[in-house]
Amino acid sequence: MRRVNRSTVVVGGLVLAAVLSTRWLCVNVSGSVPYGLYRLAPIRAPLARGPVVLFPVPESVQHVWSRWTPLLKPVAAVAGDVVCSTEGRLCINGEDYGAVRRTAHGTPLPHIQAGCTAVQDGEVFLASPIRGSLDSRYFGPVRIADLTAHALPVLTW
Repeated sequence: MRRVNRSTVVVGGLVLAAVLSTRWLCVNVSGSVPYGLYRLAPIRAPLARGPVVLFPVPESVQHVWSRWTPLLKPVAAVAGDVVCSTEGRLCINGEDYGAVRRTAHGTPLPHIQAGCTAVQDGEVFLASPIRGSLDSRYFGPVRIADLTAHALPVLTW
């Protein structure tokens, strides 16, 4: 019997993770939520603030993030919550979520309009207070119908 070397096991594990991640699991490589492995579950209504959700990369930011790697972001605001972008800062219901950057790696970023607005029915605002998070401050509220899964942490670091 031939012995399997460590690199073969690692590659096999990565291929298995890639196959599983398409439907039931997702590996997070974005710093806006803890890195790690997340189990994917159906979106349950009504959505509250806090859960992490998975959704396709909006077209407006595909020049800074691969459209093939979906985003995992926490729900920061739901219908009726007030989102403000003033003086280069994002605030949600009065809580500071950090800077709204104008560029990423020298590339201009889109951003929500300055001022305050309420999140509408059927939408959520996805944001993380982690510096550099690519979230709704750059592409606006997301329709709940566009969310693909609720991401539950399995193994994070």
